[in-house]
Amino acid sequence: MTRSSFKSLWLLPLVAMLSCVAAQAQISSADTTPEHGIGGSVPMSIYSDNIAMKLRLETERWRKDTYVVIDYAQTNAFEIQACVLGTLRFGDNENTLKVLAEDFHIEVAKEDISVAPDLLCNTLTAEYAEENNQIDVAAKIGWPILKHYSLRLNFDTQELVLTPAQERSAEDARAEFELVVNDLQKVGDQVWVPVFAGADERVYMQFDTSTYHTRIDQELASTISYPSDKDASVYFSNGESDRPITEMAALMRIDFESDDRTNAGQTLATGLSLLTGYDLEINPQRGYLALTQITNSNYRSQDEEFYAAVEAKDRHALDTFLAAHPADRNVEEAVEYRFVYGLEASDDIEVQMAALEKGVDVTDKGERFRYLNGFVGLAAQAQADPNLQIAIGERSLEFVGVSNNPADRQQIQMYMGDLYFEQDNVREATRYYMSAGFNGDPRAENVVKFKLATVYEKQERWGRAYANYARALREQMSLPSQMVASAQEGLSRIRPNLDPDDPLIAEVENMRKYVASVVNVGDQLPDVTAKTLEGVEQTLEDFKGKVVLIDVWATWCGPCIAGLPKLREVAKKFEGTNFTVLSVSADDKAETVKEFLEEEELPWDHWHIGATSETHQKWNIRGYPTYMLISTDGTLLARGHSLTEEMIQQIEQNLIQI
Repeated sequence: MTRSSFKSLWLLPLVAMLSCVAAQAQISSADTTPEHGIGGSVPMSIYSDNIAMKLRLETERWRKDTYVVIDYAQTNAFEIQACVLGTLRFGDNENTLKVLAEDFHIEVAKEDISVAPDLLCNTLTAEYAEENNQIDVAAKIGWPILKHYSLRLNFDTQELVLTPAQERSAEDARAEFELVVNDLQKVGDQVWVPVFAGADERVYMQFDTSTYHTRIDQELASTISYPSDKDASVYFSNGESDRPITEMAALMRIDFESDDRTNAGQTLATGLSLLTGYDLEINPQRGYLALTQITNSNYRSQDEEFYAAVEAKDRHALDTFLAAHPADRNVEEAVEYRFVYGLEASDDIEVQMAALEKGVDVTDKGERFRYLNGFVGLAAQAQADPNLQIAIGERSLEFVGVSNNPADRQQIQMYMGDLYFEQDNVREATRYYMSAGFNGDPRAENVVKFKLATVYEKQERWGRAYANYARALREQMSLPSQMVASAQEGLSRIRPNLDPDDPLIAEVENMRKYVASVVNVGDQLPDVTAKTLEGVEQTLEDFKGKVVLIDVWATWCGPCIAGLPKLREVAKKFEGTNFTVLSVSADDKAETVKEFLEEEELPWDHWHIGATSETHQKWNIRGYPTYMLISTDGTLLARGHSLTEEMIQQIEQNLIQI
């Protein structure tokens, strides 16, 4: 568990309903450099164990100043925060996004842009708002772009330099650096650097820029008796001179085979604890890593104490570490590990809360609400004692007033209401649901109404329950499908308890005619009538006998656009079969789609239904993109907001059966 991976857990399930849907773009495999720009130099900063640069993203029709993180282990070329990507616009015949600074210029192809799948950008934006003068962190550059360049990281001058790979050579590096290591290996989307361990055994270290911790496989550590043997060493070498690794930084022992970011054979991985000790240059195309040592050592005994406790999964050793080093850089992460181990050991609530306070003490006041919410998420994931979850939630709400993200209070308040409701504490559940109704995202208003209806029904306050179920259904597009079904069932349950002449009954019955139906996998997808972009009416009946992948999308939807390369790939893969794609646009005007298609080749059928068509209700469309796969007889085979490998496999399976 790393700091960034933990922080992605704090959001609760409601956020998934409200957030933009991520989609993956295809990665270019070209090894040439000209189309990627000239690179250049730019100041860099270290933010929460990430390397970030202030850059300008620009097209002919769009511009944004932001901070961009580099991640050598990221397999996507260029990721942009979903809601920022949704605003991105290109000019006519423009195919690249420019990434610029005063002395820096690279270009990213449209098809290489994808949606950032995690909350790193949100977290860094909130944590470093003051340092960044309120400019957000909105993008990440990954290996598919970085591999075309020589990357220089000078941690002494805080400068990052990208140079087209072919313009630099090992000979150039030898003239500037103390040590040059050759024979780098490219394994999939990773770069491995040959190093030596113990008695001159050659092993491989992954080059990674996305964490503080420098890691060693537990088996290798055991083989060379690291760290118990003072002579145990791992080092860079060119055969003539060496530079230490084990003396430069403490190494965290992990099981690499259980780490899904690594491949069999890898035994070490770099972290900023090691890299920041050097001025370095890495050039994967030319196969070298060049190093000049700029610090005597980054080795910290505190790191070693922390690593030993984590390796042993010893929560008591973590308690000792936290008591001895209450302000150390590892405290937040140590608390996270200690909390997880405490859950596994069923520690008392008081013990767990006391440990959490150690993390609260070192967390900025504006981030304490977010920090504690992460533990609510961890406890929920582990199905921990509800009283522990409540205690953490109530403690987190104490920091709402100084929070950098106060709108998130609504999510916690609703979750707290759920916890109390499950305990039959209707009074407290009602209080939290009522509070959620006054604080937060208006898009969740219908969810709040639904939850209030459940507590009113529990209290047999029939009129209020009926009214709130009805209000929840008024804008059913923003209500999860299971809540839509439950609200309709609730209306049916409550109606016998109301005065038959109550005008609310007639109002609700009329409204229910327009409530979306829940369409489950295995059901027939309701037939609809829609117009093609040329204005010709069609129905699903016109596609009988074909396996159809329906893509409900819009030109203004960033994740929709990011998913088009994969959609094209699938369409091409099954050419010549009875498979077809049907794109269904929710744009306001068909002309908008026609103009878009002048630049984007999408050679399949297109419908236009607009944003308010009854098709949304009949198909229960709740976000874009929505992919639905139907069989030759119209049966819904799969549904989701991303085009998954499982969905593609189902296409193949159904084509084989025909």
